[in-house]
Amino acid sequence: MRSTALILLLTLAACAPVPVTRDKAEALCLDEVRQADGVSGTVGVGVGTGGAKAKGSITVTDRVFNPQTEEEFLAECIDRRVSGKPAPTTVGITIGAKT
Repeated sequence: MRSTALILLLTLAACAPVPVTRDKAEALCLDEVRQADGVSGTVGVGVGTGGAKAKGSITVTDRVFNPQTEEEFLAECIDRRVSGKPAPTTVGITIGAKT
């Protein structure tokens, strides 16, 4: 029983967020900053041997109810990652199409 509890604690510790350097945190957060206001999307167009192709998607999360500026989001994200805190839970939907 004691060894099972120890294994469980070690497993949970391995899943915990790991603090990172400020530079690394900034690089990671720059990837997330597009979701600061809760809406992001992509559009792609191309031509290949099969003819013209297009694709697009839009993602909407619950951040639309509490939007932040990119600067606010970036500062909060960096502080969170440097201190090793987990990311806040967000709920969203992505809708995409291809032709």
